[in-house]
Amino acid sequence: MIYIIVLFLNLQCASTQRNPMNIRYLLSIWRTIKMPGLWLVMRDWIPLLRMHFLYTATESGLLMALRTGATRDTLIDKLDVKRPELLDAILDMGLALKELSLRGAVFSLRGRRSKVLATMDSDALAAVIQANVTYYNEAYRNFASRMRGAPLGDNLDEIGETVARFSKIAEPFLGSFIKSLIPQSGPVEMMDVGCGSGFVLKSAWKANPKAGGIGIEIDEKVAAQAKENLKNWGLADRFSILIGDIRSQADAHHGGLDLITAFNLVYYVPVVERPTFFSDLRSLLRPKGCLALANNFQSQGIDAAAANLNIVNCSLNGITALPDLKTIKKQLAACGFSRIQTTRFMPRSEFHGVTAYA
Repeated sequence: MIYIIVLFLNLQCASTQRNPMNIRYLLSIWRTIKMPGLWLVMRDWIPLLRMHFLYTATESGLLMALRTGATRDTLIDKLDVKRPELLDAILDMGLALKELSLRGAVFSLRGRRSKVLATMDSDALAAVIQANVTYYNEAYRNFASRMRGAPLGDNLDEIGETVARFSKIAEPFLGSFIKSLIPQSGPVEMMDVGCGSGFVLKSAWKANPKAGGIGIEIDEKVAAQAKENLKNWGLADRFSILIGDIRSQADAHHGGLDLITAFNLVYYVPVVERPTFFSDLRSLLRPKGCLALANNFQSQGIDAAAANLNIVNCSLNGITALPDLKTIKKQLAACGFSRIQTTRFMPRSEFHGVTAYA
């Protein structure tokens, strides 16, 4: 609000100096400023612009190019710019948002977000921004027509790699969850269904260096990412990655596992197939073996993050609405699991861990 008032006063001063009779114009500006809801919308607009700037500056390589500062000519050369007017436009936006600074002829990073995204370990954060600007945005943009029957999005296979990357943000608390499930000594044979980046397997190994097993991933690009990660972590000899759908491979792993993890996976299984899916997973476990789920569940009107994900899920072919926690617990019990317990990872969040024992 202060920004708008200052703008109004500046306009008033300028107008008084140039045209003392332009009072009607100033009054119309004041009426615009007083428009109900305008301040609230404008307040939300700036973070939206910042999100889009960070996306563009990351995708184009601008942030990495500015880690040590650079002139416009240097940026044109580094980024292989063919349309300098677009570079000028994004630089101007960065300055306006105070994400960039300009001293003399040298542009540098100024904002904390830009500085973090220009580091080598910011991939998960970059993936969050990419997801919001691309397929999250697309779900809202096409919401009205899809709600009235237009075809759902058909690009689920294109977003898996981004999902796997930003899922790494959950590593700290999911790592603690995994640690609570695994004996800290003795061999543990496990399977991570829908293994994503492979961080669940790494967390299991950290909890118990004798843990081993497999990750299974249906998306070939994501599976390749997991294999590369395991190699870089020095765990390729402890865990292997299989490409495919566990529902078609359950017989090959019958009855030999101590732990099965399936994180952010349930909503990829059609609702009518979930009882069979849970029964198949139970058949893979040794007696007293554990199935561990971690999932966003229905928001219940309190969790905006879960509600947002649910809108995206409902907008895409090949995925379902977020499941209801009580229904999942009942299905697990009906499939023969016992000692079914839930863990809420964060206050006012519907992201829960669920453990069930064979």
